[in-house]
Amino acid sequence: MLTRKTPVLAAILLASSQMTYANDLNINGFMSVGAGVLSNDDVTAAGYDDDVSFNQDTVVALQVSKQINDSTSATTQFVARGNEDYNTENSWAYVTYSFDENTDLRFGRLRSPFFYYSDFLEVGYAYNWIRPPGEVYSRLDTFSSINGVDLTRSFSAGSVDGSVQVYYGRFEDSFTPIEKSYTVELRNFGGAVLSLNQGNWGTRISYHQADLYMPDLVANGTGDALEQLVAGAAFLGLNDEFSPDGDTAQFYEAAITYDNGSSFFIAEWTALEHETELFLNDQAYLVSVAHRLDDATIHLTYSADKDEKQSGNIGLLQNNLRGEESSITLGARFDYDAGTAFKVEAQYIDEELRLGNEGESAMLYSVAIDLVF
Repeated sequence: MLTRKTPVLAAILLASSQMTYANDLNINGFMSVGAGVLSNDDVTAAGYDDDVSFNQDTVVALQVSKQINDSTSATTQFVARGNEDYNTENSWAYVTYSFDENTDLRFGRLRSPFFYYSDFLEVGYAYNWIRPPGEVYSRLDTFSSINGVDLTRSFSAGSVDGSVQVYYGRFEDSFTPIEKSYTVELRNFGGAVLSLNQGNWGTRISYHQADLYMPDLVANGTGDALEQLVAGAAFLGLNDEFSPDGDTAQFYEAAITYDNGSSFFIAEWTALEHETELFLNDQAYLVSVAHRLDDATIHLTYSADKDEKQSGNIGLLQNNLRGEESSITLGARFDYDAGTAFKVEAQYIDEELRLGNEGESAMLYSVAIDLVF
């Protein structure tokens, strides 16, 4: 959830607390330090278990941008995450060419614009949660950056301000859908995003698609759940249906927001559809409300996701991968100093189904401090 309206947030993240030099070199950053504990480690929740951990929600990043000339700039962002042993990743590295004040062309390593919060997904200070609801936001973590190009056009029509973004690129990296990691390639990876704002209201809709390849996935009856699924498909003569060799995956997203300065609301819905039967189609959504009282913000969120299996033999095979989960999050945020926020959360998680089996429930208790500098 945003704690400030978008123009103010942009100013906070991109203008305030910057080191600006005479040669137009700008440096800014953000940090989150979090801790959490899960009441039942048979439940999967943000990487936590029943021992207190300080790694899962801890992240530090530094962004450097340089204005080359009136129309061209370069931007890079380095991120180190506690749950990845603080190995540094270059999550952004792109050049921007501005045709005019409303049209930007970027090429390089970009953020994949899947969600409402994608542009500042790791900037904990930008929303009230300690982490965005995993039922909606964690499903595409692996693919959060893309090597490619995008074009963004901003516009105004009467009292409506908006933007259109289109992008195209490619992704190749390791992917861990269940237990084992595989090489995954997303070719012809592209999409479009439309954002509109009028007064206190905002909307966003987006569409994304890519051709999926997993060259090192093989049938193995004693392997992880994914390899066993491929082996079962081969036994039933369904090899083609479960072979991700250029099959298209499509992702849809829509969000609506309201923010009058003291009260905030967001609803976001997503749907993921696969041409291959190896991965299940699913739908997920969240509904969240927040109210600000001076420097404190109280928020409540419900989120859920559900896999959808096919019928017949395909559905019987897919049943071993099915998942269904919901959560309720109650939290508070305290902006006790400039650029600094303290957060506390309690989240009830109900895993109704996990890998086709009846799941369990748990409470996740978390605290965090978020900073921008």
